Amino acid sequence: MRRIDNYIAKNVFGAVLVVQLLLLGLDMMLALVNELDNLNQTYQLSSALYYVLLSAPRRFYDLVPVSVMVGALIGLGSLASNNELAVIRAAGVSITRIIWAVMKPMLLIIAVTAFIGEYVSPKTEVDAQNYRTMKRWNAAGVGKGGVWIRDGSDFFYFQSIRTDGRLFGIQRHSFDRTGQVLESVTVADSGRYDFDREGWLLESGQKTLLSSKTVTTTKLDTVFWQSDLKPDLMKVIILNQRYLAPSDLWRYSQYLKEQGLKSHEHEMAFWQKVLLPVTIGSLVLVAASFVFGPLRSAPAGTRVFSGVVVGLVVKYIQDILGPASVVYGFDPVWAVLTPAIGCALYGIVLIRRTG
Repeated sequence: MRRIDNYIAKNVFGAVLVVQLLLLGLDMMLALVNELDNLNQTYQLSSALYYVLLSAPRRFYDLVPVSVMVGALIGLGSLASNNELAVIRAAGVSITRIIWAVMKPMLLIIAVTAFIGEYVSPKTEVDAQNYRTMKRWNAAGVGKGGVWIRDGSDFFYFQSIRTDGRLFGIQRHSFDRTGQVLESVTVADSGRYDFDREGWLLESGQKTLLSSKTVTTTKLDTVFWQSDLKPDLMKVIILNQRYLAPSDLWRYSQYLKEQGLKSHEHEMAFWQKVLLPVTIGSLVLVAASFVFGPLRSAPAGTRVFSGVVVGLVVKYIQDILGPASVVYGFDPVWAVLTPAIGCALYGIVLIRRTG
């Protein structure tokens, strides 16, 4: 029986791996083509290629659910097309046992994906975004856009952050305790965090003091700003929440709550990553139900197309329920769990009908 389990697991794992590599290669190629419009004297083709390579771990992570769905369909479908599943079932192996054999390689895939999502892709994505910014704008990490942060009664802005934690294009707007009166504005070209003094040392800047009667501006070589906002948190802030590690998402969502700001988007992204194993398991169940149920005699192309559609539908429903949870006031975790549970129940119903 163990030999049969290993044979099924090997076929499914191989199919998932091939699909993942093909989708990753296609995604990276399209990303490179998309970057061609941004080429200039400093951001050339080699720079765009390096940026796409740095972003590969993040792209790998994003593609896993669809790859699992399509790979499971192809792996089980090939066994069904060769009548191997029929022989296995004739030997007394139940559908439940076959599905468990399919789930075994998924545990390895989930473990690898979790490791990449926590320790690899967030770091390489920071490097990728900063490298792209530096090359495109021919400056030390300064580009268009930027980020506003609230720190107590202060509002802090910076354009970009370098890999070593250095900030560029800085503004700090300080209000009184009521948060109604602007007391000072500090502008600086760059800044670095002083871990000994636990604050930011803003360089090449000027500070403007505002009062009801006068406005005084003073140019300063350095300005010290006491703050708990450390470089690691700054890197979390500047990245899209989809690219962050689960631990960073949780930490930053708690920081937003402490500041009285909305943390829903980061909580939603956190639960999507934490509950990824549940989503993968539900997609595998649907893939198995298609092979044993309504699509058992359909061509391989039809099964693959169906798998892609189901995977996208689950993702889109999660994306729709995310904003809905804000409007109707339910926990973001249900925006992730509801489509996954519905998908799993649908697969179980189809399997029970065939069993």
